[in-house]
Amino acid sequence: MKNSNHVFTKSGDGGYTRLYDGTSVDKDNIFIDTNGNFDELTSYIGLVKAGLDDVTIIEQLEKIQNRLIALMGIIAGLEDRETGLAEELNSLEKWIVEYEGKYPKQKKFILPGKTRLSAQIDVARTICRRAERGLVKSYRERQLDKDYLKYVNRLSDYLYVLARYQEFNQVIMEKVKDVLGSISSKVRVSEKGINLEQAKELIERVKDRAKEIDLNVVIAVVNKEGNPIAVNVMDDAYIASYDIALNKAFTSVSLKMSTHELSKLAQPNGPLYGIQDTNNGRIVIFGGGTLLLHDGEIIGGLGVSGGSAEEDTMLADYGASVI
Repeated sequence: MKNSNHVFTKSGDGGYTRLYDGTSVDKDNIFIDTNGNFDELTSYIGLVKAGLDDVTIIEQLEKIQNRLIALMGIIAGLEDRETGLAEELNSLEKWIVEYEGKYPKQKKFILPGKTRLSAQIDVARTICRRAERGLVKSYRERQLDKDYLKYVNRLSDYLYVLARYQEFNQVIMEKVKDVLGSISSKVRVSEKGINLEQAKELIERVKDRAKEIDLNVVIAVVNKEGNPIAVNVMDDAYIASYDIALNKAFTSVSLKMSTHELSKLAQPNGPLYGIQDTNNGRIVIFGGGTLLLHDGEIIGGLGVSGGSAEEDTMLADYGASVI
């Protein structure tokens, strides 16, 4: 029965296949073997991608998959019409530096398997190393753009730091659940949160207190979901204090505690050490952020930044007492 619509062609039954230029080669030919490694790597990256919910990382992995598919075509004999490889190589290096800064430096050999996702990324990394070895052998037979060798080498580094970043994030989040479980049972979130008028009045009261101690600060109020309601920047307050004040308020609502309390738990060897490296750097572990409670229920969060940790804490606590 002749039917060209089937996946099977029977042409490879003898252990041979063809390159793109029509050359017949053994199926264990170096180019075919190398492409098999990259095909495996691309598929395994797909498995990693399916376990992620971080849109940014998913987009990064899809760009990598597309680049690997293009490389497979070139290895098989397609004309190299490379565009954007140097730019993508730079992006890989930038991502590596970014993720390296989001988890504590490793001081000993890593034993993979703390989490399922990080273990899968580590497997992808080892496949990438194997594919790289094949690419080096292929390069001896037919020279490719050297940036491809650099790209695949950097890719294994990217997968290594991504595994460590995901591992760190998941472990920290499990610790957060454990530590905050008892707190969450004691502090409930109100059905009604703080509104704009209340936030503005609260800010004015805190601002008056800041003037009394001759301090120029930024005061931020967020709702019970951690979203900004109102921010006030006093004259001559530090520019950086704007984001810090908002992040302090966000931290308090997210973790259901003041940033002063959190600072104790986030000390080295503390149960939440390293939490400041999660949530894209939005978690603050020094004083100045506090919950806003009404009848024992969370209605929002307050963040103050511009003075020392003690001064910011004092102003935030004053604001909480006003509520």
